[in-house]
Amino acid sequence: MANTTYEMEVDEYGRILNDPTHNESPSHGNSPAAWALVLFVLVGLMVAAIGSLAALWIVMWVGVAIAVVGLPVGFFMRLAGKGSNGDY
Repeated sequence: MANTTYEMEVDEYGRILNDPTHNESPSHGNSPAAWALVLFVLVGLMVAAIGSLAALWIVMWVGVAIAVVGLPVGFFMRLAGKGSNGDY
């Protein structure tokens, strides 16, 4: 097999675009907005599950509300430029 060398392509944020060992797209959701959304949803669902198992329905609904609040948080963070195509 021939030895093939690649010239490294780097975008304006310093990310390597054509690394042959890493086939993931540079905008694969690894951003502060995505992590905030996931964190809110996970914490909210954990609180809801604990409230449900303990038969504390108000705690369950607070957890559901926390999970739902994560959606606009992630959306507005993306609009503020903290998304996968933003400047972070």
